[in-house]
This record gives sequence, structure tokens and C-alpha cells, in this order.
Amino acid sequence: MQEPAEGRRFLLLSAGDRLAAVEARQVRRILRELPTVPLPGAQPQLLGLAEFAGEPLAVLDLAKVLGAGPGPAPSFPVTVVLWVGPPSRREAVGLRADAALDVVTIPAERIVPGGEGLVVGEAALPQGTAEILDLSRLGSP
Repeated sequence: MQEPAEGRRFLLLSAGDRLAAVEARQVRRILRELPTVPLPGAQPQLLGLAEFAGEPLAVLDLAKVLGAGPGPAPSFPVTVVLWVGPPSRREAVGLRADAALDVVTIPAERIVPGGEGLVVGEAALPQGTAEILDLSRLGSP
């Protein structure tokens, strides 16, 4: 794990053949993959609902969010519970990923803007190119 320096800290995740980074401050917990109950008619990215802390938790499939191709079979898939929204109205959302890899510091100048959906940019890291996610875009058109 890198020490904080100039830049923001991100949790690096793998999903299929892709890497993604979410801001570490949004992470509430990293758990072994939670079982989900599918929701009829839901978008393909929504795996379904899981139970977390006695409450329902919407869980998204990170590989489908990224449009990732198949990768190596995950040995320890995880559900990352994240806070989304402003502090006064924040909600928990789950992201199913193949693995939580590391916490890294990425300086702003190393993030190349671009992408669509939840992806707002990418950054070249020693582990590979990571897509930077902005979960505040959840629910936005």
C-alpha cells in the first residue's frame, strides 16, 4: 500500500479483464462476495439485492458496468460496500468485483479524463491501466 502523497487515494479492483479504481473515502467495507437475489426486469449491471447490516443492498456487477471481457477465474470475489451521494443523503451500494487489489494514491495529473457512464477517466498504474469511477453518477441520465 502506498503512503498518501499529493493526490487522492483509490481502492483498486479487478473485474474480468479490467481494472477499476474507486475513491477510498467512499469505501465502507470489503466483504467476501455476498449472495444476491435477482430483481425481475432489472438492468444487466444490477445483480440484485443482498443483505448488509440487516438492510437491503443493491449490488452492481463491476465487470458489466465496465463492459469487461472474461478474465481469470476469481479465487476470492468480493462485494465492496460503498457510500454514494452527498453526506446528508448518502446511501450504501455494493459492487461485485473479482478482487480488491490495493489502495493506491493517484495524483490528479495522472488521470486522463474521459469515459462514459460511471467511468470518468483512466490512469496508468504499475498494475495496469485503471478506469476511474465516479459513483455520484449513479442514477444520473
